[in-house]
Amino acid sequence: MNTQSINTRKVEWGKVEQCGDFCFADDFGFIYIWIPGMSGPDAIRIQRGQPGGPRIWGWDGNTETPTLTPSIHAPGQWHGWLRAGRLVSC
Repeated sequence: MNTQSINTRKVEWGKVEQCGDFCFADDFGFIYIWIPGMSGPDAIRIQRGQPGGPRIWGWDGNTETPTLTPSIHAPGQWHGWLRAGRLVSC
């Protein structure tokens, strides 16, 4: 499993090209982020504040250096947190 921790980079929609790149859906209902160990970006459903139940991550509202809760787990690929714009491996 990948244990890499990296800084993220906010990019425009359609420009998520490398690990650590992210952008938001127009309505801020999803963050599209390329996490370590993956071959492309993943869509993570978010809401401002606390997590909204299963499969909805809490988001701190920061669009430049976001924090999500709980951790992000791609089984067999990567497990960690998005904290203040940094993907931090477990």
